[in-house]
Amino acid sequence: MSQDRRLTLVAAGSALLAALPVTTMFDHVTWAVRAVLVVAAMCGAALLLRGGRTPRWAPGATMALAGLLVLTWLFPSGREYGGVIPAPGTFAHFGALVRTAADEMRRFAAPVSDRESLLFVAVLGVAAVAWLVDLLTVVLRRPALAGLPMLAVYSVPVAVTDGSTSWWPFVLGAVGFLWLLVADSVDRVRRFGRRFSGDGRDLDPWLPSPLTAAGQRLGALGVGLAILVPLVPFTMPGGALDRSGGWGAPEESRSVSMLAEFAGRLHQGATVPMVTVTNATEPDPYYLRLNILDRLTERGFTERPAGTGRPVVDGFDRPPWDGAVTSTTFRADIEVAAGLGDGYLPIYAWPTRIDGVDPSWTFDPRTTVVSSRRQTAAGRRYSLTYARPDITPGDLRGAAPLDPTDPALKDMLAAPPNALVRSTVEELVRGKVTQFDKVAAIRAFFSAANNFRYDTGVGPDTDIAAFLRTRHGFCVQYAAAFGWLLREAGIPSRVAIGFARGATRDGTRTMTNRDLHAWTEVYFPGFGWLPFDATPPSAIGGSADTSYVPNTAASREPDDQPRGGPVPGPTGTTAGPAPGPTTPAVADPGGSGDRTGQSTVELLLVRGGPWALVLLLLLSPAAARRRVRRGRMARASTGTTEDSARSHAHHAWDELIDTMLDYRLPVHGTETPRATVERLVVEGRLHDRARAGVRLLNEVEEHARYARRPLAARELRSALGAIRKDLAGHASTATRIRAVLLPRSVLRRWWAGLNGGRPPRVARAHGGRHGGRPPQVAQAHGGRPDHRAVS
Repeated sequence: MSQDRRLTLVAAGSALLAALPVTTMFDHVTWAVRAVLVVAAMCGAALLLRGGRTPRWAPGATMALAGLLVLTWLFPSGREYGGVIPAPGTFAHFGALVRTAADEMRRFAAPVSDRESLLFVAVLGVAAVAWLVDLLTVVLRRPALAGLPMLAVYSVPVAVTDGSTSWWPFVLGAVGFLWLLVADSVDRVRRFGRRFSGDGRDLDPWLPSPLTAAGQRLGALGVGLAILVPLVPFTMPGGALDRSGGWGAPEESRSVSMLAEFAGRLHQGATVPMVTVTNATEPDPYYLRLNILDRLTERGFTERPAGTGRPVVDGFDRPPWDGAVTSTTFRADIEVAAGLGDGYLPIYAWPTRIDGVDPSWTFDPRTTVVSSRRQTAAGRRYSLTYARPDITPGDLRGAAPLDPTDPALKDMLAAPPNALVRSTVEELVRGKVTQFDKVAAIRAFFSAANNFRYDTGVGPDTDIAAFLRTRHGFCVQYAAAFGWLLREAGIPSRVAIGFARGATRDGTRTMTNRDLHAWTEVYFPGFGWLPFDATPPSAIGGSADTSYVPNTAASREPDDQPRGGPVPGPTGTTAGPAPGPTTPAVADPGGSGDRTGQSTVELLLVRGGPWALVLLLLLSPAAARRRVRRGRMARASTGTTEDSARSHAHHAWDELIDTMLDYRLPVHGTETPRATVERLVVEGRLHDRARAGVRLLNEVEEHARYARRPLAARELRSALGAIRKDLAGHASTATRIRAVLLPRSVLRRWWAGLNGGRPPRVARAHGGRHGGRPPQVAQAHGGRPDHRAVS
């Protein structure tokens, strides 16, 4: 690998490590997965051009072009050529995402959910830093200056996070910067000529120089001091890392995306239109749904990762109610404002058709939510056709009994134990026979007669047990507490978020940030999920009731606190006081909150956070060793031609040498195969079967190297297995663990690649082989073999 190509890889890796502090700004690592894709494409484009006869500026331009193409693929506007080639509308879409992100940065607190606009800005920033680091390191040969954009990335989360930032992103970012400096320094030293050790011995290119080792030790010492010094009491009395705020910190120390989103919209001074409904054929529609929260903890409800679903362009299944239920089909045109930059499409319940959206929008039948992992709803215009069932209280009283063993309802019945909730439910459902009567009794509990009062002064993070004690709260607490009591009664429930009906003028219904609302959905066999709202109707502008719930919208409970803003009057015009903002969610500080269907790798990283990434990195040497061994073992079989037999013998010998390295047995490059085998029999204390296997490998390898015709042996795979088993049996526990998790053969090969040397393969070090190995390999270092003694 050329020097420029090696530095290109190091620059890309260092930029990604420096970007890790951005993790503290998001609830999940979706941004990191996308950033890796963009940087990998940019790095690959540069590797293709570097080393050839191209202008100096060509790799940088190609990197920018590759990054643009991947950004277009990850954040499409729907108007691209072929899905990846930007069109004029693509850049307009990018500009809209940047403007939306700027607005959301002012309104939301970190960490935030995977909002498309913020993801775009984060990925674009990481790509820009990677391009600058490559320019400064590879083109201008000024790697120290590359620390400036890397420092800028780290400074952003430090500036926007209220609490202390986590220590581990700083450590990894510092390691990335040191890696960059060391790689460049090694490259500069190589330009001086041959390298020597402290005692004057010549060093092979794949071995580290003493200067490099000293620099690495100094760098590690500096990073360690930077972490430990703040812990000294006289330096920082409060204890710098008491509230690290990263993964591994207590759940209470972290904010939650849903609560951050609510806090921003709640304190937003202006009333901002978010959704407009026109040409509606239903005069009094129910609430407009955005998302479903069905994971219940003591803090409330939060969302689960959405299912994969299917594209909405493929149509919808029949609504869940049975054939005895009559329904009416309605239609509405919906337009979403730029202020609603979520990945969820506002819809009325029970959709049957959506026109005007592309296949990236999918419908999850489990939650009946329409979402997209690649686009936001901002600026969307579409037509919605939906069904409205005519269900009476008598129908629900006659519903079939619930099947508690139904796996689809198991999670919808899970609830944390709570003595107050249990005693309240036992009292409310006493004497109630049908599920509907139990639901109605629990819903009636949330009334002014029981000292419940609507109060927007209560924080959105108030837990449900506290709400049941104080009985002061707004739609967040009403919906979540209603759902918790229902689950305690053995009734499946979940919380829906969206908009109340809003105000109507001239046939146009407008929902603003003041109309955000949360309510409860209850499952009835034969009828599916039906909405119930426990929030006092007088406190909600545009409150709606269903055919199976008595109309109480006209009543006003005197203890309800009115909220400011417009309220739709009886004639459809605005009049009187308006309800204030309600929250779109009740969230668990430790909840996952992952949204749309993701790939397996993304789900693993999202659920496991950075620890999953660390685990993958730790297991990567073992995975690489397993992959290499599997490939060699597959080839270590009888071939049909002389060349294939010779190649199979070499692969088997390579595997033997790597096995010796893994189990800490010395390998001498000057030895013949026979000398290596005889020494291995003694030092490895091999038993009969392993001894016969290693001598078989020696015989086959010698014929492959020196004889005109190689031997064809069928037992190479079993011989290698017996040798490895025998070596493991005589090795210590620590050696066996290192041989599996940190195999020396893999680490040695990786180190050689990073330092510009070629992988030191003993099997390829000897000249004189007949075919299968080019003669120039043995002469790469003046005819000397690749391997030195390794112990």
